[in-house]
Amino acid sequence: MRPSVYAVILLLLIPLQASLLAPLSRIALAPDLGMAVLYVIGLLTTPVEAAFAGIAIGLLQDVGSASLLGLSGLTLGIVGLLTGLLGQRVLDIKSPSNVVFLALFSLAGSLLMVMFLDLIYGGFPMLGPFFVRMVPRAATTTLAGYLILRFATRRSVLPLIRRRELQKER
Repeated sequence: MRPSVYAVILLLLIPLQASLLAPLSRIALAPDLGMAVLYVIGLLTTPVEAAFAGIAIGLLQDVGSASLLGLSGLTLGIVGLLTGLLGQRVLDIKSPSNVVFLALFSLAGSLLMVMFLDLIYGGFPMLGPFFVRMVPRAATTTLAGYLILRFATRRSVLPLIRRRELQKER
C-alpha cells in the first residue's frame, strides 16, 4: 500500500475507535477496527508488509489504550503475517469466504491476546470472556471488516491504495 494510505490509517484509527465506537464499547459490541483494517491490508499486500502494519497498528492501540506496550503489536503482527500469507496464496480479495476468515482471525487474535496475558499475569480467565466479550467483538469486527473490504474493492478506490509494483504483480 502507499505510504500516504498508511499515514491516514494510523492517524484516524484511534480517534475513530475511541470517539465513534465508544457507546458500543460500553455494551461489549465495539469492533476492533485495527483488526478489520489489518485484514484488508493483509489481502492487499505482502505478508511482511502486513506483519509490519500489524505491529504498527498494535503499538498504536497499546499507546492509545495505555495497556502493556507491545502486546497488541505482537498479536497483530502475527495476525498480519498470517493474513498476508493467506491473502497472497489462498484468498482472492472478492471471495465471499473472507467473512469467515475475518471472523476466525478476530477470534484467534483475541485468544492469542488472552494467552499472552495468561503467561504474563497467570490465571487469566478464558471461558467467561470468550462468550461475553470475544464472540460479540468478533461478530462486529467481521461486519466492520466486510464493510471496509467492500469499500476497498471498488474500482475507483483500489488503484488509489495499491502501490504500482503490486498492481503489476496481480
